[in-house]
Amino acid sequence: MTTTDSYRLDDNAENADPAGHGVTRDGVVRTALWLVLVISTVGNMAASFGTASTQVHLACGAVTALCVTVLVTRHLRGRR
Repeated sequence: MTTTDSYRLDDNAENADPAGHGVTRDGVVRTALWLVLVISTVGNMAASFGTASTQVHLACGAVTALCVTVLVTRHLRGRR
């Protein structure tokens, strides 16, 4: 038995979770960015404790900076 909810905002009401906890593309991208950010930060920290070359530090730092920039940009665009 399907019921219609006039207060529901999404178009796909039949396949949505009743609690509203659906997996969205935005959520997957945000989670992946956070995961890459943590991995690159830990990699940079491990490179600092070890005797890694400057290229390893620069690569980890560039990935970290890119992830932070994309996360902040997505957050600010999402507030509009």
